[in-house]
Amino acid sequence: MPILKNLSNGLKNTVLGISYLLRRSTKGSLRPKWLVFEVTDRCNSRCTHCNIWNTPNDKNPITAGEIIKALSDPLFRDLRYIQITGGEPVLRKDLEEIFLGIHKVLPKAILQLSTNALLPDRVLKVVRTSLEAGITIYVGVSIDGIGEEHDKIRGVKGNFEKADHLLKELVKLRDKYGSQLLVSGGIVISDLTLHSVDPVRAYAKQIDIELTEAWYNECSFYGNEGKNDIKSNLTEAILSQTPSPLKDLWLKDLKGESIRFPCFAMHTFCLLKWSGDIVPCLTHFNSVGGNIRENTPTEIWNSKQMQDVRVNKVHNCKGCLNSWGAGWSFETSYYKYVFFYLKNPGFFIKTLRGK
Repeated sequence: MPILKNLSNGLKNTVLGISYLLRRSTKGSLRPKWLVFEVTDRCNSRCTHCNIWNTPNDKNPITAGEIIKALSDPLFRDLRYIQITGGEPVLRKDLEEIFLGIHKVLPKAILQLSTNALLPDRVLKVVRTSLEAGITIYVGVSIDGIGEEHDKIRGVKGNFEKADHLLKELVKLRDKYGSQLLVSGGIVISDLTLHSVDPVRAYAKQIDIELTEAWYNECSFYGNEGKNDIKSNLTEAILSQTPSPLKDLWLKDLKGESIRFPCFAMHTFCLLKWSGDIVPCLTHFNSVGGNIRENTPTEIWNSKQMQDVRVNKVHNCKGCLNSWGAGWSFETSYYKYVFFYLKNPGFFIKTLRGK
């Protein structure tokens, strides 16, 4: 029965979460389950939310061979999800080689591709190649508004038209390949996009895709520190979202309350930069634990330099609203979900029933 199975999984995750919280204080005792891989910092967008496009580009990115060698290390044997991001990932001409190579060494891992959709044919080629190779792939396409509203945020005329075309072609592929392909849109919520939230939600529902609503994030990764595109009260937009632990965190932040939580960056997830540096996350993008060109991932994971980053940066972090950083931490410790279900018993019952 689904209810008994889901209840059993919940109890199992609660016990595991307690053990992970205890092991979090032990040097190198956990291995990553999730990886964010910045394949390039080159970008062909001109986003108002982000300044990556206006920073110096990568000069000597790690090669497909170096990537495959690194991911063959025993440290990464438990990886189940790899988020391929940039910059704009499809600007790398060897992206298919990277996807196929990753799949060869980690055949059970889900690969997620984030794209601005400015090169839709290139994206579709990568996706088709991956699907034909048996890769389970998730594709996320940026949608910060409808029509010219999106183009204005993204800084490139005609971007929405390309995104719309890409999403509809991806939906056709999803109809063919089923659960092997997940298609989603993504909107960054800020003062600049608040008026577009409802239209984007309606658009996502119309074309039958999932929608990720991300909080505007100021950090060294985006090169946008101090821009402050969050000024108004966004409570109404947040309250209209589906209940979740992350939504509760957003509301606490809007009230000026602490959003600190046990983060599992450099424990169950990390970020691999185009240069080969391993760092915790977007917030601590310049806190380097080591480089795969200089040491093996296992050596880096167990090094003093890595432990210093864990203790001085990750464990002292004031918290964030990053969907994957917070989400993976919640999934690891699980106690946030326990409290959430206690607070929302109706949602808990729906979850047990698999709805």
